[in-house]
Amino acid sequence: MKLVITGGSGKLARYLAPVLAREHEILLYDKQHPQQSQFPYMKGKITDRARLSEAFQGADRIIHLAALRSRYNHLPMKVMATNILGTYCVLETAQNEGVEKLLFSSSDAVLGIAQSVNEFAPEYVPVDEKHPLKPQDPYGISKMHGEEMCRCFTQGYDIDIIALRFSNIFCPEDEQKYLADAKDPSARRKSLWAWVHVEDAVNAIVCALVSDLKGYDVFHIAAEDVCLSNSDIPNLVATYFPKTPIRRPLSDKESLIDCSKAKEILGFQVRRRFAEVLTMGGSEPHSKNSRTIKIMSSER
Repeated sequence: MKLVITGGSGKLARYLAPVLAREHEILLYDKQHPQQSQFPYMKGKITDRARLSEAFQGADRIIHLAALRSRYNHLPMKVMATNILGTYCVLETAQNEGVEKLLFSSSDAVLGIAQSVNEFAPEYVPVDEKHPLKPQDPYGISKMHGEEMCRCFTQGYDIDIIALRFSNIFCPEDEQKYLADAKDPSARRKSLWAWVHVEDAVNAIVCALVSDLKGYDVFHIAAEDVCLSNSDIPNLVATYFPKTPIRRPLSDKESLIDCSKAKEILGFQVRRRFAEVLTMGGSEPHSKNSRTIKIMSSER
């Protein structure tokens, strides 16, 4: 089966590509050459429909990871133009080329809490997929519109799309920053101390790829615990979000992002906990224990 990964030179793609390449033909698509030179690569922008069409020919699945982040010194208009127009071009080209399924990499930035200009609290915790979306920054706004475009395409065309709202993705190279922030609850309060290990992010993508879900749906993807060295989540919620209702009892380290929908529908299971980062130093994903990828072919 042919899988095309946009944003093929990005951080998540570096960990995803070797897993998928075990059993499938993959193509990395990006404007920059990826570090992993062993995989087929095509240079191109996600706003270049002619180039996308060439890349998507014969593809069975598209994994759309490409996007610009606001915090990396990209001008707001550049973020909006690239992410919104680029996602539309990817969707349109996938539909034109007869792609069966597309996976859209979204973000919990759509909630608007983490990058809020005028800081606000969640309306309730744990946060699930029904929580209102109130993004204020270009990246969050672009991801919100990306999700809506995905939903609209499944209504009008014969393509299935799953959007995954990733919390902050932890990679081993991020260890020192996470360890420093883990000591100060205020450092990541706006992100609700949510995180997900890159190994679990890859596993979520695998679950979405093998899912027989039809139409469109969206899922939060986060670790089951918070990225803090010492945590008392009920007290932290009371301290930083005193007016936010707590919908059910929470344990001391429990995540404020509810991923039960992904577990129930996609079969997603979290493997990594922040205690491992604290005690083992954020070791590389253990490939020997990674889930075997078996995406069954279907008639085109």
